[in-house]
Amino acid sequence: MVNRNQNLSEYLNNLDIESDLKKIISVISSTCYKISEAIRLSNINNLLGKTGEINIQGEQVEKLDELANNLLIKNLSETGKVFLMGSEEIESVIIPNPNNKNAEFIVVFDPLDGSSNIDVSVTIGTIFAIYKRVNSDQNDESNLLQEGNKAIAAGYTVYGSSTVMCISTKEDTSMFSFDKKGYPIITNSKIIHGNSKVYSVNESNWNKFTEKDKRWITSLKSGVNGKYTARYVGSLVADFHRNLLKGGIFSYPADPKTGIGRLRLIYECNPLSFIAKNTNGYASDGEKSILEIKPENLHQRVGFYIGNNIEMSIYKNS
Repeated sequence: MVNRNQNLSEYLNNLDIESDLKKIISVISSTCYKISEAIRLSNINNLLGKTGEINIQGEQVEKLDELANNLLIKNLSETGKVFLMGSEEIESVIIPNPNNKNAEFIVVFDPLDGSSNIDVSVTIGTIFAIYKRVNSDQNDESNLLQEGNKAIAAGYTVYGSSTVMCISTKEDTSMFSFDKKGYPIITNSKIIHGNSKVYSVNESNWNKFTEKDKRWITSLKSGVNGKYTARYVGSLVADFHRNLLKGGIFSYPADPKTGIGRLRLIYECNPLSFIAKNTNGYASDGEKSILEIKPENLHQRVGFYIGNNIEMSIYKNS
C-alpha cells in the first residue's frame, strides 16, 4: 500500500520487486539529488557552458551534461548490481567499473534532458529505464537493444522550482520530492494521466509536418474537440511531467522526408512510454506503439507522440 509521506526506502520495501532492483532505484535517486545540487550551484561553481567536446549526437556537451553522466556511471557501477549501462552521451555500451559479470540488470539513461536550457534556468531532467539482461555477453549490444515493453522499471527526475522524481513499475507509479537533507518523500501516489486539454508541439516546424499532423493541430485549434491550450517548454521531460499530472499530449514528429525523428528511442522515448502505459496513457511514433519498436541501434531516433489515451485517440483518428 502506498501512503503519502512515505520515504523512498519505505515505498520500495512495499513493492514486490527484487532487492537488487530496489538498490539500483535508490542509487539513481541519491545521484539525482547530487545532480540537482550541482545544478542549483552551477552558476557559482562555474558549471555552466560547454566543455568543448561533441557527443555521439553531434551536439556540444554541456559541463553539467558531463557531470551528470559521470555521476550516474560511477554510482551505478559501485552498486555491483548493474551488468551494462547505456547513455545518450556515450557511443557504445558502458561496462561498469568495478565490473560484476554476474549482475542481472541493464540501466539506460539520458543524464540531462533539455540541457540546452541549462544556461537560462528552464526545467531540465534525468530520464532512465531498467531492464533484465538477455545474455551474459557484455560486448553484445542486444542487451540494450530491447523493446520498451520489456522494461521492468522507469522514471525521471525534473530539476525545476523543486526537484521531483517519478518512479514507475508495473505495480505502481508515484512521485517524490526531496527534503532539505536529500531524502525523497512521496508526494503523489497511484498516478493516472490528467485530462486537461493541452498540446505541446514545436509549431515552428510546421512546414516540416505531415498533412496528418497539420490536420490534427488545426482541429485542436478549431475547438471541434473542446478548447485547447498550447504549452511547450522545449524540454521533453518538463513537458511530459506537466502533461502527466495535468493532462495533454506531447508531439515531436519525424521528418517526413527521412522518417527520422529527433528524440532517442532508448534513452528518452521508451522510459517515458513505459510510464505512460502504466498511467492510462499511450505513446506512438505516429503509426505504431513506441514500446513495440525493436531498436536497430543504440542511438536510434523516432517520431514521438505521447499523452493520455483520449488525446492519443484524437490524434490517431485525425
